[in-house]
Amino acid sequence: MAQDLILPQRPPVSLDPARDPLTDLRDIHIPDAVPFWPPAPGWLAVAGLVLALVLLVAFLEWRRRQTLAYRALQAFAAVARAGDTRATGAAGAVVIRRILLSRDPHSPAAAFTGEAFARFLGAGAKGMPEELGRFLAVAPYLPPGAPEAEAIDCKALAAAVRRWIRSHA
Repeated sequence: MAQDLILPQRPPVSLDPARDPLTDLRDIHIPDAVPFWPPAPGWLAVAGLVLALVLLVAFLEWRRRQTLAYRALQAFAAVARAGDTRATGAAGAVVIRRILLSRDPHSPAAAFTGEAFARFLGAGAKGMPEELGRFLAVAPYLPPGAPEAEAIDCKALAAAVRRWIRSHA
């Protein structure tokens, strides 16, 4: 009697061959569907990590766009695309002088002219080739269509100015 209280009551097993054994079977219980929301904690962590990564990349891009080099390259790129060697050289000389003045308002290099400016541009490991430095020193003062501009490759000049801006700004 005490066993009847503890163990669940089951119908007695019948070994009667005339009785259908399938009548004692019960349906399979199908579990509930997995809900879409709320997601598992692991997915919340992945979403938080992706959001943090996107915010970090956006902040770093914003900081890069605030740099002096980026702004100087944008100002120079508009003129360099035109393909006019004299205008590219004049714009490059102006941008380089602006960079020098923005880094140090009392920079003596910003006031250099002629050979002194050309030597300054060519100084150091990341300096500009001598002929391009000389051209940049005189480019702002050349009239349109000057024969000095014909001897200089515009693409090489633009690349040298961009390289100088990236390494000095």
